[in-house]
Amino acid sequence: MKRLILLLALIIGLTTFQQPVALAAPAFKDVDPKQYGWAMDAISFMVDNGVVSGYPDGSFQPGRWVDKAEMTVMIYRLFDRHRPYDPNDDYYVPDFNITHFADVPKNHWAYREISSIVTIEWWNAVFPSSNGYYFYPDAKLNRIGTVNVLPVLFLEQLDETDDNSVFKIISTLRDIPVIVTPDTDLPSKDDFLSDGRFDDDGKNQTNTLFPLIVKKKGDVYRFYDSYSVYTAYNIALLQQRGVMTAWNGEFEPNEMLTRAEAVTILYRMYMSMKESGYVDLHSSK
Repeated sequence: MKRLILLLALIIGLTTFQQPVALAAPAFKDVDPKQYGWAMDAISFMVDNGVVSGYPDGSFQPGRWVDKAEMTVMIYRLFDRHRPYDPNDDYYVPDFNITHFADVPKNHWAYREISSIVTIEWWNAVFPSSNGYYFYPDAKLNRIGTVNVLPVLFLEQLDETDDNSVFKIISTLRDIPVIVTPDTDLPSKDDFLSDGRFDDDGKNQTNTLFPLIVKKKGDVYRFYDSYSVYTAYNIALLQQRGVMTAWNGEFEPNEMLTRAEAVTILYRMYMSMKESGYVDLHSSK
């Protein structure tokens, strides 16, 4: 837990099962301003705007781990103008619609939210199988899993949207595995692509970080496969925008996501979009 000094147990209050408690962050009995100063603004904003809530006993439980269903509901509530299944939505693409989730029945508490915004575009968070797409709504998220469920496409693109600039950012992160190979040396499937990143057996790989494969020719770098491209660009953009940052050169992809951290990440994303002047396209908050 190398980030404890900076991110001490981040936890966000998405309590669909219980009645909301309208409290400002300092009023929660378990949110000590001295300990959670870094999350106070985010918690207050999210509570005030109905994105998350506290518990009837006056707690927020900032250190509780967040699962995929909870994070999806937060995204749904915060970005309440993003409805990709609506033909009027800017991101409506019929071919990306998921008509059947193998593990999200209609009586699931988050069915409405999941079925409204989760599409095939959630490349590393939905998994095809012969029974339909698996989402694993109750699976707890780590930091790389969080990258995979965030709507990073809402953020402005990098100033230089090329592989070289992205590789420069990624290469500063000591715990993001990168395999660099000469561009003339075509990697074999056995060497790189048989690690399960493209399996279609429905297995949950939301929290799995596969090595990013990079081809190098002179001073030019290019990410080799779609997984490497998607993951590298998302991490780089989140880093550049200060939404999810490294700690002492480490991204800590395996650290579990807490409620305080989840609200903070979404709040930072919202504020970044607001500063760019286009948050209104996706949120009425």
